[in-house]
Amino acid sequence: MVILSPRNASAAWWSAFEVAVRYGAQFVVTVVLARLLAPEVFGMVSMLLVFTSLAAVLIDAGFGAALIQCQRPTADDETTVFAFGVAMSLLLALLLAAAAPMIGGFYRQPALVDLARVTALALPLSALGAVPDAVLTLRLDFRKRSLVEINASLISGVVAIVLALLGAGVWSLAGQAIVAAGLRSLFLWVKSGWRPSGVVNRRSFNSLSSFGGYMLLSALMDTVATRLQSLLIGRMFSSAELGLFSVAQNTQQAPASFIGAVLNRVGFPVFAAASRDPVRLLSGLKAALNLSMFVFFPCMVGISLTAKPLVLLLYGNKWSAAAPMLSILALAASVWPMHVLNLAAISAQGHSNLFFRLELIKKLATIALVVACSTGGTMAMVWASLVSSALSLVINAWYSGVLLDYGIARQLRDQAFTAALTAVAAVPCWMVLHVFGDGAAILFVALVLSAVIYIVLALTLRHSAILDYLSLLNRYRNS
Repeated sequence: MVILSPRNASAAWWSAFEVAVRYGAQFVVTVVLARLLAPEVFGMVSMLLVFTSLAAVLIDAGFGAALIQCQRPTADDETTVFAFGVAMSLLLALLLAAAAPMIGGFYRQPALVDLARVTALALPLSALGAVPDAVLTLRLDFRKRSLVEINASLISGVVAIVLALLGAGVWSLAGQAIVAAGLRSLFLWVKSGWRPSGVVNRRSFNSLSSFGGYMLLSALMDTVATRLQSLLIGRMFSSAELGLFSVAQNTQQAPASFIGAVLNRVGFPVFAAASRDPVRLLSGLKAALNLSMFVFFPCMVGISLTAKPLVLLLYGNKWSAAAPMLSILALAASVWPMHVLNLAAISAQGHSNLFFRLELIKKLATIALVVACSTGGTMAMVWASLVSSALSLVINAWYSGVLLDYGIARQLRDQAFTAALTAVAAVPCWMVLHVFGDGAAILFVALVLSAVIYIVLALTLRHSAILDYLSLLNRYRNS
């Protein structure tokens, strides 16, 4: 744990708190909206996410990561990134609005035309907060960042629920996105104190783009591969089918996004600070994998086992068809920390070209799998996600083996203890559900029983992650 100083430990705790509250609030809002709105409504918003997600990647252009990676950006660097992001966001918002009729025609959904034009407003609003966000991340000042994200999520969530209760339908989700983007940028400016004080500089642009360019291409490939399923489902099947898939995916992504956000925010800047010391970097990577997989892996296995009662409890009977999708997607995401941390370690060393090479190989394979399975229906594409996750894990760990002598075999061996404890704890969960049914009370008993068994076994057998968590807690208290 040598890489986690008291300051880093404090950043980790604040980041975890902020992300937990923010994603928790978003998840609660999603549950409430799912009970108020039909699957078709969620499907329509998912159709647009294909295009807005690509636009968001182009606006960032990898410059946010480049600012963090260079550790000490100048005022000119920051102002150049800010000006580029705002200009690009305005251009892409106009393009999205102009392309709205074509988007509606592609999906055979005329209602998407106006929806796309209004949703485009979120792009420039988000771009205004990009540099203040990077500045707070560089400072590891996640306390202020926590307040920003929590307040923006809570307020926008309340707005969405009120609109849904008033019968706004799909516009409640559009309103949520716009309000969240605007408030987040406003609060980031207030909390960071950042203002553009430099000048737009070609040298800064060229210097940052040498790293950010590869990150941009990697992010584009990732977005295309991630959103391709939504594009194909929306085009080939129906908005209702896409709505079911999107809710299953959002449920799976709630814990995945939480752990990914925490690990990226803390892991990338901390790894970047240790990038010139391979021994320290390797120690940090091992510790981060150990801590994150100890919590995340059993959580995702639990979601997979309890998918049906979980969906019925949270969303109601009209969403029951999403349960099989959630079960497979949760298994596919169970090793997500290993994906995130291997890539963060590579990026932190400045190997953005290697990062891009990995992303290119992974995403081309993922796209090929999804397209090949698309004619088999939504479930076939969900199974493709599981195969893609396993393949991507091997690819992600390849350069960790080359650069740090810590490849996939060693990483899996280090996580074998966690996997074994998870398997033992999963048995009583499955037995309780199999014997007594899938009611809410039975679900609670099954999960609590398995969690207690898992923790007791880990304490009894002295799993190293338990000791590491206690050490982190002490460091945070003493910081």
